[in-house]
Parts: sequence; C-alpha cells; structure tokens
Amino acid sequence: MDSPSDATDCWFDEPVAGDRQSWAMPSGHGRYRGIELKFLDPADEDELMMLLEARHAELGEALESGDEMIVDGEPFSPRLHLAMHQIVANQLLAEDPPETWQTVRRLADMGYDWHNIMHMIARVVSDDLYGAIKESREMDPADYARRLQRLPGDWPPPQAAEPR
Repeated sequence: MDSPSDATDCWFDEPVAGDRQSWAMPSGHGRYRGIELKFLDPADEDELMMLLEARHAELGEALESGDEMIVDGEPFSPRLHLAMHQIVANQLLAEDPPETWQTVRRLADMGYDWHNIMHMIARVVSDDLYGAIKESREMDPADYARRLQRLPGDWPPPQAAEPR
C-alpha cells in the first residue's frame, strides 16, 4: 500500500449544479493509496471516507499517525474533520434533512465552492453535536433548519470568501 505522501495522484471534479450526489462527494479521479477513485461509491460509508481522505490528501500523514495538528495555534483533529464532512455528505445523500440540500444550492448560487459550503454546514452540525455531548441538549431539527437558513452568516470570514 502507498504511504500518504506517495498517494496524491488524484483530483476531483467540481460538483454539478442540481446533483445532490456530486455535492455530497464530487467524483474522484486517479489513485489514492493504490485505489482507483472512480470505482468508489460515496453511498458506501468506507468508500466515502476513502474519497474524503483523498480529497484531503494533505492530511494523510496525520491521519495515518492519528496525531492532532496545530492550525492557527489551535488543536485540529484530521479524523474529526473528515467525520464532519462525512456527516454532511450523508445528509445530502439521504436528503435528510432536506434543508441541507436547500442550503447547498443556495450557497452555491451565491458563489461559494464545495469545500467552503461543506465547512459552513459542518459548523452547524458540530454545534449540535457539542451541545448534545457537553450540555446533554437534544437535537432540535427546527432550530437546525433555521441555523442553516442563516448561513453564510460570518463563515467564512469575509476576506476568506472566494466566489467561484
């Protein structure tokens, strides 16, 4: 099996407007860790994670070692980062909740790219997960939908937003 540093001979298509699956995980091409990406099915949890890892090849060494990274002076878990991408992708694939797909379409129409959109939605998901774990707060689907409707909010910061 290739090491992560040798495994970056891959690229991804841009998502297709109106195609939920391509927004869940854009089509991959080339090889990552010896696997031909075009044969992977994002509807399969393990294959989706492999696609996400390939899409984030720069995290390969940290993913393999299990180490956290420091980004902008803050601890960063590559595994948790990919898990958040996976949650958003699964919401899109299942169209559950439907507000996730509505939000993707709206943000894409505003010019945000795939990665920024996934991060904005993942931030809303992570807030809910944090509340459920740390505060024993139940998930509130109506509140989740309202917070999705408020995106982009201040994410990403205005100087970081790069319209397509």
